[in-house]
This record gives sequence, structure tokens and C-alpha cells, in this order.
Amino acid sequence: HTHTSTHTHTHTPTHTHTPTPTHKHTHTHTSRHTHTYTHTQAHTHARKHTRTYTNTHVHAHVHTHTHKHTHTYTLAHTH
Repeated sequence: HTHTSTHTHTHTPTHTHTPTPTHKHTHTHTSRHTHTYTHTQAHTHARKHTRTYTNTHVHAHVHTHTHKHTHTYTLAHTH
């Protein structure tokens, strides 16, 4: 019985905030989280999760929200 589980999680949110045209304030936040999990016992589990989050907000209430989600899931059984 061989189980191999690989879990990779990459999270990169980018947040840019501009409150007022007269008082310029730009906030950029980038956070990357990588998680790798390996387990052995009759299974091959490869999962890649990539998430990109962009949020832009200006004073004129123009809100742009882009969310890209790519999910690849592979599961194989070996007896």
C-alpha cells in the first residue's frame, strides 16, 4: 500500500486602495502562502490551488474585482 499525497497551496492576494483623489493613499498588500503536504499510503493525490485576488477601490466608487481560480485535481488508486 503506497500513498503519496502532495498538496500545494499558493495564495497571493493583492489589494490596492486609493480613498480620495485629493488625498492620495495607496495600499498594496501581497501575501503568499505555500503549503506542501506529503503522505505515503496507496494513493496519488496532486492538488494545485492558485488564487489571484485584486481589489481596486477609488473615491468615485469604481470597484474592480478580479478573481482567478485555477484548480487541478488528480487522483489515482494503486492496489
